[in-house]
Amino acid sequence: MAKDLMGAVQFPNDIRLEVLQAMQRRLGSDATLALFSQFIGMANSVVANCHEALEVFLIVEKGWHPHEAEKLNFPTLFGALNGIKLAQGVNQQKTCHGCACRLGSLANQSPATTCDVDYCLAGDDKFWCHEELNDDGTPTKRCIGFQTHLKKRETA
Repeated sequence: MAKDLMGAVQFPNDIRLEVLQAMQRRLGSDATLALFSQFIGMANSVVANCHEALEVFLIVEKGWHPHEAEKLNFPTLFGALNGIKLAQGVNQQKTCHGCACRLGSLANQSPATTCDVDYCLAGDDKFWCHEELNDDGTPTKRCIGFQTHLKKRETA
C-alpha cells in the first residue's frame, strides 16, 4: 500500500482520487479507512519531524536558545483544518499574504494563529492585520478575514 501511495502523493488531486478509488475497490472500505487513519498519523509524524529539524537548525546553526526555537508558530494538520474553516467565505484576493484567513498561508495552517482568530471571534476582541504596522510596529487595522467573519456573525 505504501508503494501505491508513494506514487499517488506525486500526482494532482484528480489522479490521486483515481488511485485511491482503485485502492478502495481492491482493499474494501474498512481497510481503506484504516489506511487513511494510519496516513494521518504518518502526516502528523512528518510535521513533528519538520518542527524538530527547524528547531535543531536554529539552535545549532543560528545559536538560538532552545526555549526560543520551540516557541515558533509552526503549521500542523489541526491548524490547517481549522484554517480551511476560517478561509471559507473570505475573499482570498482581499487578504494579505500572511493572513490567518488566507487558505494555505503559514498563519492559516498554524493552530496558534487559527485558534487566536477563533478566540477573538468568540469575544469582542479584535484580530489585527500583521502586515500593516505603524512606526512602532503596532498593527493599524483589523484583519480583513476577521472582519468578514464578524459581518457573517452579525447577519446570522
